[in-house]
Amino acid sequence: MKRWTLLMVPVVALAAAAFAPPPGADRTVPPATHRVRMIQQGQQYLFQPANMTIASGDLIDYVNVSGGPHNVQFTPSKIPAGAAEVLNRGMPNRMGPLAGPMITQPNAVYRVNFAGAPAGTYEVICLPHQALGMKGVVTVRR
Repeated sequence: MKRWTLLMVPVVALAAAAFAPPPGADRTVPPATHRVRMIQQGQQYLFQPANMTIASGDLIDYVNVSGGPHNVQFTPSKIPAGAAEVLNRGMPNRMGPLAGPMITQPNAVYRVNFAGAPAGTYEVICLPHQALGMKGVVTVRR
């Protein structure tokens, strides 16, 4: 019985190694959901927080708190190469490429899914309030 057990240890170890993910492979981690408030404070229109770092695959809920209508729009020249297609897939009910719909109802949420998003910085604006400085940066890390 001891000899059989001794023979099985290397076999089990080799089988475990064969089914293990390769080094550097993505772990199965559920995506995190981040919250960004879209607000008006006096004469200022803001994403709060304006800058955040997320993992590829995370979600961002943009919440219309005050001063709407608001939207979420990414600037094509200010996102990583290959990101436009990913963002367009992750932005439901778009009113155009990289442009989410107008959010008019208080506390309404617009969710952007960054599944498969390349690492880098993504500049985001609120189109109606762009001239008033409502912009932010999302940094996606792998």
